[in-house]
Amino acid sequence: MKFIGKSPVRISMCNSGDTDYHIKDMGWSNLINATLASSGYVSIVEEKKQNHIDYFYINRFSGTVNHLKIYDLEEDNNYLKLITETIKEMRPSFKGVIKIVTNVPERSGLGGSSSLVVSLIKAFSKANSNRNIFPEEIARLAYKIERETVGIKGGYQDQWAASYGGGVNYLEFKKDNIFLEPLWLSEKLMSKLESNLVLFFIEARKMHSGDIHEILEKKVKKEKKESLDIMLERRNNVIKTREALLSGDVKRFARLLNHEQRSKEKLYSDLLTSKAKRIYEGALSYGAIAGKISGAGSGGCAFFIYPEKNKKKFLKNMVNVGCRHIPLKLQRLNTMGEI
Repeated sequence: MKFIGKSPVRISMCNSGDTDYHIKDMGWSNLINATLASSGYVSIVEEKKQNHIDYFYINRFSGTVNHLKIYDLEEDNNYLKLITETIKEMRPSFKGVIKIVTNVPERSGLGGSSSLVVSLIKAFSKANSNRNIFPEEIARLAYKIERETVGIKGGYQDQWAASYGGGVNYLEFKKDNIFLEPLWLSEKLMSKLESNLVLFFIEARKMHSGDIHEILEKKVKKEKKESLDIMLERRNNVIKTREALLSGDVKRFARLLNHEQRSKEKLYSDLLTSKAKRIYEGALSYGAIAGKISGAGSGGCAFFIYPEKNKKKFLKNMVNVGCRHIPLKLQRLNTMGEI
């Protein structure tokens, strides 16, 4: 019997920092992200009478198809580490077929690795079928696997976004406490955001996310006063963005999004690639009223707010400068916590 787990990726609209080193310096931090109905991961597990695991990875964005046989969960293979550690947590005796299917670009800055782990946890939780597993438990287990067991440095938002889903969410991070508030936005506003938000893949990140966070942590410690001032400014910007969205003020949201990107450039100036900077400025010159480069930097995706009129021309201009358009649809609140 096949068991299927699904999880979304997210775009981060504004973020004052969701890692332990941010939280330690600031006391608490916050962010707003939006989970995508149009992009994510699907894990399919099927137990069989055999002495190994057939692992398939299918990426419909890049066209990549991989098939590997796993005989020992302890074998030293960095490529499979997230998969094998998730199996060990969920069903260590498993033998059979695991298929991971996604349409998310690799190293995109959209939280793909966390979405993969969450989808696999969901699939195995159905296969185990001995109890319900709740989004908070899934998120904490995914964080443990990715950050603690495998040792990939990073924050909390990706695991919580993939586990809860539900569209636009406000999150606060304190030591040993994560608060998630789904923003109750009208269908009219959600549809308007979908119509005006345009997502592009710029280039695969030059570094893995864990390496990026190592650099950022050192930078924050070295330039503590300057970095803290920017992070506190960004925290206040998140609160203003929440207010703008709840009031349905898209123009104010756009202004705050631009402010978020400019403050991010100050904080992550060494990590933003020349191509990402060029494309961001180019998008504004083509008529985008706001935008943000996704992830911590070093490439990935970017999204922009563009008026519905003349969108085809905007898309053509962006493709001509080396971007690849990713269709975007936001999840809705009624999908929150879906397994």
